[in-house]
Amino acid sequence: MAILKTPMGRVRGKGSAKDGTQTFWRQRLTAIALIPLAAIFVGLMISLVGDDYSEAAEMMTSPLVGVVMLMFILIGFYHLSIGLVHIVEDYVHAELVKIGLVAAINLGCVALGLACILSVLKLSFGSAA
Repeated sequence: MAILKTPMGRVRGKGSAKDGTQTFWRQRLTAIALIPLAAIFVGLMISLVGDDYSEAAEMMTSPLVGVVMLMFILIGFYHLSIGLVHIVEDYVHAELVKIGLVAAINLGCVALGLACILSVLKLSFGSAA
């Protein structure tokens, strides 16, 4: 016997993936957050044109700059991982390949994000040589 569901019942079930709406909103919110963060990042990089390493490192000792850079890194890599995983889930159909790619994307984003965070923290606390 087939169970009939109303359209609202299917919507409440969120489809077969069970998390499409949540992923959609996370992707959009991180994109919105990256707009001002990317603008600030580009502005800071433009202001450093012609400066040497010591002047750039001096700018990074500002707590405000360090916090903005950390936010840009964290939100940017999270946004990147959501987008890449979404592409893999949509276009890769072999299940083992899909699992491997999703794991590689997540591990890669975490590794690169941690490397960037470490660099910002070293510059912020003045221990870069």
